[in-house]
Amino acid sequence: MNKWLSNILALIIFAFLLWYLSGYWEQLKVMLNLRPELLVTMYFLYFLSFLVSAFVDKYLLKALDTPAAFWDIFRLDNAASLLNYVPMKFGTLFRANYLKRHYGLAYPHFATFFFYTIFLMTALAAVVGLGVLLTVYGAAGYESRILAAVFVGTIAASLLFLFTPLPVPKAAGQFSSMLRNFLSGRAQIARQTKTNIVAAVLLSANFLITALRIGIIYHSIGKSIHPAGYLILGALGFVVLFIGLTPGALGIRELVLGFGAVVLAVPLEVGLLAAMIDRAITISYTFVVGGCCTVWLWRKSPTDFKQQKVNSSPRVSDHIG
Repeated sequence: MNKWLSNILALIIFAFLLWYLSGYWEQLKVMLNLRPELLVTMYFLYFLSFLVSAFVDKYLLKALDTPAAFWDIFRLDNAASLLNYVPMKFGTLFRANYLKRHYGLAYPHFATFFFYTIFLMTALAAVVGLGVLLTVYGAAGYESRILAAVFVGTIAASLLFLFTPLPVPKAAGQFSSMLRNFLSGRAQIARQTKTNIVAAVLLSANFLITALRIGIIYHSIGKSIHPAGYLILGALGFVVLFIGLTPGALGIRELVLGFGAVVLAVPLEVGLLAAMIDRAITISYTFVVGGCCTVWLWRKSPTDFKQQKVNSSPRVSDHIG
């Protein structure tokens, strides 16, 4: 999608959500009770999720023979989260160029690392989400069946990427060379069992952190649901990574979490309000911590911020659930 169209789409969706919520504002405003200690807790959980993600990145990069400093990766992830809100998803390109310039990670291997992380994360989240949905809520309702189908489709697509064997091209062209490097990188990660187990455990922890953050938001607005419901919403927060139509999945994530709330017997307007609060926490954290990390990296190496073309640049949102 054209870089400007994606931003326009995000603005349209977000404006529609604000318009929709304005019709319920009198009922919703009395629900807001974001005490300072809850805000601090949510910001800490978001910080913790980036710490866990940095450990995952470090393990997977090491599997690609690219050892990287932990705090450097942490700062890079935070900076990329901020830069992904600009029109051309500069955060993803910035990460690729940074890892290439400072650690020698080839672009095809970056694509392997990037997509392997995304699909492993979404597969785990979808498995948990589907299991909770079927065992706790069931799939009798129309909305529940749609949600179950989304989880099943996510699991299938993720496993296809992670484990489907593909023929390695032998042609001498540039595309064949990139595909060979991509597939060799995937095989290199996949055969390291310990790395995959550690990454899966850490990603599962990150998924639980997201579910806990959503649970705190629902508690703060006085809407309690079954604890398993927060796991389903947390799973949806990661599944939405498949949809890279807007920067940071802006607007898309709110719609998906709103739909998930309906499945859990929560009014749509309440689910959207909770998702908008979570977005406000995300953006404020991103602009403060991500901004500081971006400045730190810029002072360290200003040339890294010159936009460069990446031949195999990913197009999936680089935002954490």
